[in-house]
Amino acid sequence: MPSVPEVRLCRPGKQPPSGALNGKIVVLDLAFNGDNPQNDINWANALGERLIAWVDHHDQEIWNSLNDDRRFVLTPRQHAPACPPLITKSLVAERGAADTILCHGDLDGILSAAKWWILQDGGIVPEWLDPDSEVADSRRGVFTSRGEFFDHALRGGNDAIRRLIVKAVYAEAMGIDFSPHRQAKLEMAVEAHHQCVQNSLDQLERAVVLDDIPESAVYLDMLQAFGRIDLTEILLALQGEHDWVILRARGKGNTIKWLVGCDPERSGLDLRQEFKLQGFAPFRVHVTFEQLHKRLPSSKLPLG
Repeated sequence: MPSVPEVRLCRPGKQPPSGALNGKIVVLDLAFNGDNPQNDINWANALGERLIAWVDHHDQEIWNSLNDDRRFVLTPRQHAPACPPLITKSLVAERGAADTILCHGDLDGILSAAKWWILQDGGIVPEWLDPDSEVADSRRGVFTSRGEFFDHALRGGNDAIRRLIVKAVYAEAMGIDFSPHRQAKLEMAVEAHHQCVQNSLDQLERAVVLDDIPESAVYLDMLQAFGRIDLTEILLALQGEHDWVILRARGKGNTIKWLVGCDPERSGLDLRQEFKLQGFAPFRVHVTFEQLHKRLPSSKLPLG
């Protein structure tokens, strides 16, 4: 009989209280909080044996303390460009079915949730899922049409769309109906993304080259942008010409966030090393203004 796990979306360090999660729990594609990873370990310990697996590929120093804890399945990004390939039929069979799947809300996190659900119900994982998850989380290579559809739907949607993608991938794998009404919601999210991309690329003409420092760097203030913006599209566009791409954007709760991106192959940069950070991808990090200005002391960057 098909299972119906609850899929919960999460950001690092923002897990729900342990008592708010039902039954057996699996955590997928979620890094530990870079500022205080011990809090996440304490959270996991509060779950005890209810935590059947924590699968991740965001290298962090605290991993060394977890070598003897079988609940943690941790593989460096160098060997695992995305999380879904780490979720194998044998792993799911060994750990058992999850009642709650807690996952990161990007595409490889969403596909990780779908894959675990498919495997615990004995389904056949679509051939495109693992390769497309690597394209999504590395921004290298080319999506299949299926992967591109879900990538665009996610980037044009919200958390409801993310959960709908999990259900769509599960339905495909299990050979069950996915209603036209649900499909239409995904297609509307894709169209919203396409409109967002055009609005995002229109912002590029405002980019400022930081020519007062030796690095190849460019800055774009997204606080001045109107309408919906896709920061990933902006990063990818500017990384083709500059080693460092710096965006100032609106964060949660009307805060300001600083986002730095690069193409590691083009620039030779690993932003985790440049800013001494953990829990991020090498090509995209969030930093404080102080961290940014210490590494790239350009007078063309606004204060704070």
